[in-house]
Amino acid sequence: MAVLMNKKTQQNCLLQSHHSFGRLKSSVNTFISDVYISKIHAFIEWNDEHWLLRDVSSNGTWVNGNRLLGDKVVQLHTGDVIAFASKSGYTFEVLDVNPPCDCLVPVEHNSEAIELDYFHLIPSKKSHNMVLSYNNKTYSWWQEVLDDNLSKSVSANELNDQECLDIDGLTWQLQINRTIADTQLLRPNVASLDELTFLFQTSQDEESTHVFMQNGEESIDLLVRSHHYLTLCLARQRAKDMQENLDESEQGWVYAELLAKDLGLEANHLNIQIYRIRKQFVDALNNACESSNIIERNAGKLRLASKFFRVIKGDSLECDTSQFTKNMPDQRASDEAHQRQYANQH
Repeated sequence: MAVLMNKKTQQNCLLQSHHSFGRLKSSVNTFISDVYISKIHAFIEWNDEHWLLRDVSSNGTWVNGNRLLGDKVVQLHTGDVIAFASKSGYTFEVLDVNPPCDCLVPVEHNSEAIELDYFHLIPSKKSHNMVLSYNNKTYSWWQEVLDDNLSKSVSANELNDQECLDIDGLTWQLQINRTIADTQLLRPNVASLDELTFLFQTSQDEESTHVFMQNGEESIDLLVRSHHYLTLCLARQRAKDMQENLDESEQGWVYAELLAKDLGLEANHLNIQIYRIRKQFVDALNNACESSNIIERNAGKLRLASKFFRVIKGDSLECDTSQFTKNMPDQRASDEAHQRQYANQH
Protein backbone atom coordinates (compact mmCIF):
# COMPACT_ATOMS: atom_id res chain seq x y z
CA MET A 1 0.00 0.00 0.00
CA ALA A 2 1.13 3.58 -0.58
CA VAL A 3 2.23 5.56 2.46
CA LEU A 4 2.93 9.27 3.03
CA MET A 5 4.54 10.64 6.19
CA ASN A 6 3.33 13.93 7.61
CA LYS A 7 6.70 15.58 8.32
CA LYS A 8 5.11 17.96 10.82
CA THR A 9 3.48 15.26 13.00
CA GLN A 10 5.66 12.28 11.94
CA GLN A 11 2.44 10.29 11.44
CA ASN A 12 1.90 7.99 8.47
CA CYS A 13 -0.96 8.48 6.03
CA LEU A 14 -2.15 5.34 4.18
CA LEU A 15 -3.51 6.23 0.76
CA GLN A 16 -6.88 5.03 -0.43
CA SER A 17 -7.34 4.51 -4.17
CA HIS A 18 -8.96 7.95 -4.44
CA HIS A 19 -7.55 10.08 -1.62
CA SER A 20 -8.44 13.69 -0.86
CA PHE A 21 -6.70 16.30 1.31
CA GLY A 22 -8.25 19.48 2.70
CA ARG A 23 -9.82 21.54 5.46
CA LEU A 24 -13.43 20.28 5.07
CA LYS A 25 -13.22 17.50 7.64
CA SER A 26 -16.46 15.73 6.67
CA SER A 27 -15.49 15.45 2.98
CA VAL A 28 -11.79 14.55 2.86
CA ASN A 29 -9.71 11.48 3.67
CA THR A 30 -6.90 13.48 5.27
CA PHE A 31 -7.95 16.55 7.25
CA ILE A 32 -5.50 19.47 7.48
CA SER A 33 -6.53 22.22 9.89
CA ASP A 34 -4.88 25.34 8.51
CA VAL A 35 -6.33 28.60 7.14
CA TYR A 36 -4.10 28.40 4.04
CA ILE A 37 -5.46 24.97 3.06
CA SER A 38 -8.52 24.85 0.79
CA LYS A 39 -11.65 22.96 1.79
CA ILE A 40 -10.72 20.42 -0.89
CA HIS A 41 -7.05 21.07 -1.61
CA ALA A 42 -5.69 18.12 -3.63
CA PHE A 43 -6.30 14.54 -4.74
CA ILE A 44 -3.99 11.56 -5.05
CA GLU A 45 -5.44 8.80 -7.25
CA TRP A 46 -4.35 5.32 -8.38
CA ASN A 47 -4.74 4.87 -12.17
CA ASP A 48 -4.00 1.10 -12.17
CA GLU A 49 -0.30 1.79 -12.77
CA HIS A 50 0.82 4.87 -10.84
CA TRP A 51 -0.17 7.30 -8.10
CA LEU A 52 -1.07 10.72 -9.56
CA LEU A 53 -1.30 13.99 -7.63
CA ARG A 54 -3.77 16.72 -8.74
CA ASP A 55 -4.04 20.20 -7.23
CA VAL A 56 -7.50 21.85 -6.97
CA SER A 57 -6.64 24.53 -4.40
CA SER A 58 -6.39 28.30 -4.24
CA ASN A 59 -2.93 28.44 -2.66
CA GLY A 60 -1.23 25.70 -4.65
CA THR A 61 0.56 22.38 -4.19
CA TRP A 62 4.30 21.74 -4.65
CA VAL A 63 6.24 18.54 -5.38
CA ASN A 64 9.98 18.70 -4.65
CA GLY A 65 9.79 22.50 -4.74
CA ASN A 66 7.95 22.69 -8.09
CA ARG A 67 4.39 24.02 -8.15
CA LEU A 68 1.71 22.09 -10.03
CA LEU A 69 0.27 24.30 -12.77
CA GLY A 70 -3.26 24.30 -14.13
CA ASP A 71 -4.91 20.89 -14.47
CA LYS A 72 -1.62 19.03 -14.79
CA VAL A 73 -1.01 15.93 -12.68
CA VAL A 74 2.30 14.56 -11.49
CA GLN A 75 3.31 10.96 -10.94
CA LEU A 76 4.58 10.29 -7.43
CA HIS A 77 7.77 8.40 -6.60
CA THR A 78 9.31 7.22 -3.36
CA GLY A 79 11.14 10.10 -1.69
CA ASP A 80 9.03 12.88 -3.25
CA VAL A 81 8.09 15.71 -0.88
CA ILE A 82 4.62 17.25 -1.24
CA ALA A 83 3.83 20.70 0.19
CA PHE A 84 0.22 21.88 0.49
CA ALA A 85 0.23 25.72 0.36
CA SER A 86 3.68 27.18 0.90
CA LYS A 87 2.74 29.05 4.09
CA SER A 88 0.93 26.18 5.80
CA GLY A 89 4.07 24.28 6.76
CA TYR A 90 2.34 20.96 5.98
CA THR A 91 4.62 18.70 3.95
CA PHE A 92 4.34 14.99 3.27
CA GLU A 93 7.11 12.62 2.18
CA VAL A 94 6.23 9.67 -0.08
CA LEU A 95 7.47 6.53 1.68
CA ASP A 96 5.83 3.85 -0.48
CA VAL A 97 4.11 3.76 -3.89
CA ASN A 98 2.77 0.20 -3.90
CA PRO A 99 -0.77 -0.35 -5.31
CA PRO A 100 -3.73 0.18 -2.98
CA CYS A 101 -4.96 -2.78 -0.97
CA ASP A 102 -7.60 -3.51 1.62
CA CYS A 103 -6.24 -3.17 5.11
CA LEU A 104 -6.94 -2.67 8.80
CA VAL A 105 -5.77 0.74 9.95
CA PRO A 106 -4.92 1.35 13.62
CA VAL A 107 -7.15 3.88 15.39
CA GLU A 108 -5.42 5.90 18.11
CA HIS A 109 -2.56 3.45 18.60
CA ASN A 110 0.85 3.14 16.96
CA SER A 111 0.53 -0.37 15.49
CA GLU A 112 1.45 -1.11 11.88
CA ALA A 113 -1.45 -1.33 9.41
CA ILE A 114 -2.45 -4.90 8.47
CA GLU A 115 -2.62 -5.65 4.74
CA LEU A 116 -5.44 -8.11 4.09
CA ASP A 117 -5.27 -11.20 1.88
CA TYR A 118 -8.42 -12.80 0.49
CA PHE A 119 -8.49 -14.99 3.59
CA HIS A 120 -6.85 -13.56 6.66
CA LEU A 121 -6.52 -15.02 10.15
CA ILE A 122 -6.47 -12.44 12.95
CA PRO A 123 -5.14 -14.26 16.04
CA SER A 124 -6.33 -13.11 19.45
CA LYS A 125 -4.68 -13.50 22.84
CA LYS A 126 -7.74 -12.48 24.85
CA SER A 127 -10.76 -13.77 22.92
CA HIS A 128 -11.74 -15.99 20.00
CA ASN A 129 -9.69 -15.98 16.78
CA MET A 130 -11.12 -14.09 13.84
CA VAL A 131 -11.02 -14.73 10.09
CA LEU A 132 -11.64 -11.94 7.60
CA SER A 133 -12.58 -13.27 4.16
CA TYR A 134 -13.41 -11.50 0.91
CA ASN A 135 -16.56 -12.62 -0.91
CA ASN A 136 -16.20 -12.33 -4.69
CA LYS A 137 -19.94 -12.60 -5.26
CA THR A 138 -20.90 -9.64 -3.05
CA TYR A 139 -17.58 -7.75 -3.34
CA SER A 140 -17.55 -7.39 0.41
CA TRP A 141 -15.61 -8.44 3.49
CA TRP A 142 -16.99 -10.84 6.08
CA GLN A 143 -15.89 -11.24 9.67
CA GLU A 144 -16.07 -14.76 11.06
CA VAL A 145 -15.34 -15.34 14.74
CA LEU A 146 -14.24 -18.93 15.37
CA ASP A 147 -14.22 -21.04 18.50
CA ASP A 148 -10.93 -22.04 20.11
CA ASN A 149 -10.64 -25.17 17.93
CA LEU A 150 -11.48 -23.33 14.68
CA SER A 151 -14.14 -26.03 14.34
CA LYS A 152 -17.23 -23.84 14.21
CA SER A 153 -18.26 -20.25 13.73
CA VAL A 154 -19.33 -18.31 16.80
CA SER A 155 -20.61 -15.46 14.63
CA ALA A 156 -20.33 -14.12 11.08
CA ASN A 157 -21.29 -10.74 9.67
CA GLU A 158 -20.68 -8.54 6.63
CA LEU A 159 -18.41 -5.52 7.13
CA ASN A 160 -18.76 -2.03 5.71
CA ASP A 161 -15.97 0.24 4.53
CA GLN A 162 -14.55 2.29 7.45
CA GLU A 163 -16.17 -0.06 9.97
CA CYS A 164 -14.23 -0.44 13.22
CA LEU A 165 -13.23 -3.76 14.79
CA ASP A 166 -12.03 -4.47 18.31
CA ILE A 167 -9.04 -6.83 18.50
CA ASP A 168 -7.65 -7.48 21.97
CA GLY A 169 -8.84 -4.10 23.19
CA LEU A 170 -7.40 -2.13 20.26
CA THR A 171 -9.57 -0.47 17.62
CA TRP A 172 -8.90 -1.05 13.93
CA GLN A 173 -10.71 0.45 10.95
CA LEU A 174 -11.38 -1.50 7.77
CA GLN A 175 -10.22 0.44 4.71
CA ILE A 176 -11.47 -1.02 1.42
CA ASN A 177 -9.44 -0.10 -1.67
CA ARG A 178 -9.84 -3.23 -3.80
CA THR A 179 -11.19 -2.72 -7.33
CA ILE A 180 -13.80 -5.06 -8.77
CA ALA A 181 -11.57 -5.75 -11.80
CA ASP A 182 -8.92 -7.17 -9.48
CA THR A 183 -11.36 -9.56 -7.80
CA GLN A 184 -12.75 -11.04 -11.02
CA LEU A 185 -9.49 -12.68 -12.12
CA LEU A 186 -10.00 -16.40 -11.56
CA ARG A 187 -7.30 -19.03 -11.72
CA PRO A 188 -8.51 -21.39 -12.99
CA ASN A 189 -11.93 -20.23 -14.17
CA VAL A 190 -14.13 -22.50 -12.04
CA ALA A 191 -17.49 -22.08 -10.37
CA SER A 192 -17.40 -25.07 -8.03
CA LEU A 193 -14.88 -27.25 -6.20
CA ASP A 194 -16.48 -30.20 -7.99
CA GLU A 195 -14.81 -29.00 -11.22
CA LEU A 196 -11.38 -29.63 -9.67
CA THR A 197 -9.43 -32.84 -9.22
CA PHE A 198 -6.66 -33.12 -6.64
CA LEU A 199 -3.59 -35.33 -6.89
CA PHE A 200 -1.76 -36.21 -3.67
CA GLN A 201 1.75 -37.61 -4.11
CA THR A 202 3.34 -38.73 -0.87
CA SER A 203 6.73 -40.33 -0.43
CA GLN A 204 7.02 -43.97 0.65
CA ASP A 205 7.88 -42.89 4.21
CA GLU A 206 5.17 -40.17 4.07
CA GLU A 207 7.70 -37.54 5.11
CA SER A 208 6.73 -35.26 2.20
CA THR A 209 3.45 -34.71 0.37
CA HIS A 210 3.10 -32.93 -2.97
CA VAL A 211 -0.30 -31.70 -4.19
CA PHE A 212 -1.47 -30.73 -7.68
CA MET A 213 -4.84 -29.22 -8.56
CA GLN A 214 -6.28 -30.05 -11.97
CA ASN A 215 -9.02 -28.30 -13.97
CA GLY A 216 -9.28 -29.90 -17.40
CA GLU A 217 -5.87 -29.47 -19.00
CA GLU A 218 -4.82 -26.75 -16.59
CA SER A 219 -2.76 -27.77 -13.58
CA ILE A 220 -1.68 -25.77 -10.54
CA ASP A 221 1.28 -27.01 -8.53
CA LEU A 222 0.66 -26.50 -4.80
CA LEU A 223 4.20 -27.73 -4.06
CA VAL A 224 5.37 -29.74 -1.05
CA ARG A 225 4.03 -28.31 2.18
CA SER A 226 3.84 -29.76 5.68
CA HIS A 227 0.12 -29.00 5.93
CA HIS A 228 -0.61 -31.17 2.88
CA TYR A 229 -0.25 -34.27 5.06
CA LEU A 230 -3.24 -33.16 7.12
CA THR A 231 -5.24 -32.73 3.90
CA LEU A 232 -4.06 -36.17 2.78
CA CYS A 233 -5.37 -37.73 6.00
CA LEU A 234 -8.77 -36.13 5.40
CA ALA A 235 -8.73 -37.36 1.78
CA ARG A 236 -8.01 -40.91 2.92
CA GLN A 237 -10.91 -40.82 5.37
CA ARG A 238 -13.26 -39.56 2.67
CA ALA A 239 -12.08 -42.25 0.22
CA LYS A 240 -12.64 -44.93 2.90
CA ASP A 241 -16.19 -43.72 3.55
CA MET A 242 -16.91 -43.53 -0.19
CA GLN A 243 -15.72 -47.11 -0.60
CA GLU A 244 -18.09 -48.15 2.19
CA ASN A 245 -20.96 -46.41 0.34
CA LEU A 246 -21.73 -43.93 3.10
CA ASP A 247 -24.12 -41.14 2.16
CA GLU A 248 -22.23 -38.15 0.73
CA SER A 249 -23.27 -35.97 3.67
CA GLU A 250 -21.60 -38.47 6.04
CA GLN A 251 -18.36 -38.99 4.12
CA GLY A 252 -14.95 -37.94 5.38
CA TRP A 253 -15.77 -36.42 8.77
CA VAL A 254 -13.04 -36.64 11.43
CA TYR A 255 -13.14 -35.14 14.90
CA ALA A 256 -10.56 -32.33 15.10
CA GLU A 257 -9.42 -33.46 18.54
CA LEU A 258 -8.84 -37.03 17.33
CA LEU A 259 -7.06 -35.84 14.17
CA ALA A 260 -4.69 -33.67 16.23
CA LYS A 261 -3.91 -36.64 18.47
CA ASP A 262 -3.26 -38.96 15.51
CA LEU A 263 -0.91 -36.41 13.93
CA GLY A 264 0.84 -35.66 17.20
CA LEU A 265 -0.12 -32.00 17.04
CA GLU A 266 -1.18 -29.52 19.68
CA ALA A 267 -4.65 -28.08 19.05
CA ASN A 268 -3.22 -24.65 18.21
CA HIS A 269 -0.76 -26.14 15.69
CA LEU A 270 -3.60 -28.05 14.03
CA ASN A 271 -5.60 -24.81 13.79
CA ILE A 272 -2.68 -23.04 12.12
CA GLN A 273 -2.29 -25.86 9.58
CA ILE A 274 -6.01 -25.72 8.74
CA TYR A 275 -5.70 -21.98 8.22
CA ARG A 276 -2.66 -22.47 5.94
CA ILE A 277 -4.54 -25.06 3.86
CA ARG A 278 -7.52 -22.79 3.38
CA LYS A 279 -5.34 -19.77 2.61
CA GLN A 280 -3.26 -21.64 0.02
CA PHE A 281 -6.36 -22.71 -1.89
CA VAL A 282 -7.79 -19.19 -1.69
CA ASP A 283 -4.56 -17.76 -3.11
CA ALA A 284 -4.32 -20.43 -5.82
CA LEU A 285 -7.86 -19.74 -7.03
CA ASN A 286 -7.96 -15.98 -6.36
CA ASN A 287 -10.82 -16.67 -3.96
CA ALA A 288 -12.93 -18.31 -6.68
CA CYS A 289 -15.77 -20.82 -6.08
CA GLU A 290 -15.80 -20.44 -2.29
CA SER A 291 -12.29 -21.88 -2.18
CA SER A 292 -11.84 -20.98 1.50
CA ASN A 293 -14.26 -23.83 2.26
CA ILE A 294 -11.90 -26.55 1.04
CA ILE A 295 -11.89 -27.77 4.65
CA GLU A 296 -15.45 -28.06 5.93
CA ARG A 297 -16.33 -27.83 9.62
CA ASN A 298 -19.29 -29.17 11.54
CA ALA A 299 -19.73 -29.63 15.32
CA GLY A 300 -16.05 -30.16 16.09
CA LYS A 301 -15.45 -32.30 13.00
CA LEU A 302 -13.49 -31.63 9.79
CA ARG A 303 -13.50 -33.04 6.28
CA LEU A 304 -12.06 -32.40 2.84
CA ALA A 305 -14.78 -30.69 0.78
CA SER A 306 -13.68 -32.19 -2.55
CA LYS A 307 -14.64 -35.75 -3.48
CA PHE A 308 -12.53 -35.86 -6.66
CA PHE A 309 -8.94 -36.86 -5.91
CA ARG A 310 -6.25 -39.51 -6.29
CA VAL A 311 -3.53 -40.56 -3.86
CA ILE A 312 -0.17 -41.91 -5.04
CA LYS A 313 2.21 -43.30 -2.42
CA GLY A 314 5.72 -43.80 -3.71
CA ASP A 315 5.20 -45.32 -7.16
CA SER A 316 1.83 -46.94 -6.42
CA LEU A 317 -1.71 -45.69 -6.79
CA GLU A 318 -3.29 -45.93 -3.36
CA CYS A 319 -6.79 -44.71 -4.19
CA ASP A 320 -8.74 -43.05 -6.98
CA THR A 321 -12.21 -41.77 -6.15
CA SER A 322 -13.27 -42.12 -9.78
CA GLN A 323 -14.00 -45.72 -8.72
CA PHE A 324 -16.78 -44.38 -6.50
CA THR A 325 -18.01 -41.35 -8.50
CA LYS A 326 -19.53 -41.04 -11.94
CA ASN A 327 -18.49 -38.83 -14.86
CA MET A 328 -14.91 -38.43 -13.67
CA PRO A 329 -12.44 -38.42 -16.61
CA ASP A 330 -9.50 -40.80 -16.81
CA GLN A 331 -6.38 -38.99 -15.54
CA ARG A 332 -3.73 -41.71 -15.99
CA ALA A 333 -1.66 -39.65 -18.43
CA SER A 334 -1.89 -36.63 -16.18
CA ASP A 335 -0.83 -38.72 -13.18
CA GLU A 336 2.22 -40.04 -15.04
CA ALA A 337 3.25 -36.51 -15.99
CA HIS A 338 2.91 -35.35 -12.40
CA GLN A 339 4.86 -38.38 -11.19
CA ARG A 340 7.72 -37.50 -13.54
CA GLN A 341 7.61 -33.89 -12.31
CA TYR A 342 7.60 -35.06 -8.70
CA ALA A 343 10.54 -37.40 -9.31
CA ASN A 344 12.57 -34.65 -10.99
CA GLN A 345 12.05 -32.37 -8.00
CA HIS A 346 13.16 -35.01 -5.51
